[in-house]
Amino acid sequence: MKRIILLAAAAFAFITPLFAAPEFEPRETWPYIYEEFLPGAVRTSDGKLIEEGIYNICLIDGALHYISDGKVMKADLNSVFTAKVGDDVYVKVWGKMYKVLAESEHGAVLSGMEIDMEALDKVDVGYGVSVSSASKHGLNVMALDSGGNINILNETIQNVEDNKNKGKVLPLVETTYLFFQNRLIKANRSEVLDIPGVDKKEAANFIKKEKIKWKKTDSLLKVLEFLDKK
Repeated sequence: MKRIILLAAAAFAFITPLFAAPEFEPRETWPYIYEEFLPGAVRTSDGKLIEEGIYNICLIDGALHYISDGKVMKADLNSVFTAKVGDDVYVKVWGKMYKVLAESEHGAVLSGMEIDMEALDKVDVGYGVSVSSASKHGLNVMALDSGGNINILNETIQNVEDNKNKGKVLPLVETTYLFFQNRLIKANRSEVLDIPGVDKKEAANFIKKEKIKWKKTDSLLKVLEFLDKK
C-alpha cells in the first residue's frame, strides 16, 4: 500500500488518534467538521506538496474546502491524495476525505464523519414540521442544492461566518473503516467475514484467537495484516 504518512512526512508530522470531541455543533449554515478553517497542507496525487492553505472538511459530501481570496472554494479531489487540516491528516478514498487513525504497510484505519440522515429526518424545523416532511413539500431546510453542492461555495468567508450559528444543528455519525488493497469496509466482525475471497472460518478463528477489539486501532492493524495476506 502507498503509505499515507510517509508521503506526507514533511508537512504532516503530527496525527491525533481520534476525532477530538466537538466543542461546537455543525449546522446547516456551517456543515463542517471543524469550527473554523484551519491551517494545513495538501499532497497531490502526483506527489506535489502544497504547503500553505486554510482548510476544512465538508460534512455534506466529504469534500475538502479551502479559502482563496477570501472566498470558500471546493478542492478538486481528482488531484488530492492527502490533506492536513490543523493537527489531523486525511486521505482521499473514492471521492471523499477520511481521517487517518493509524496505518501500516498493510493498510490504514480510517474514520469518516457524516451527517446522520436518519436522525436528521426527525429534526423539527419549526411549527411541528420535520426535515423529512419539509423536504417532501419542497422546502429548502439545508444549505445545499439538488446536486449536493452547498450554497456557501464561492461566498465570502466573512458572510458565511456571520451566519454560521443560524441554521439547525446537524446530527452526526462517526464510522471506523479498514482500508486495504483499494477496499474500504466498515471495521466490524460481520463486514470482515463477508469479504469475498476470505475464508469465514479462518477469519473467525483469527478474530477469536487475537481477541480483536473493534474500537482499538492496535487490534484493527492486526486485522489489516491478516486481510492483506489473503
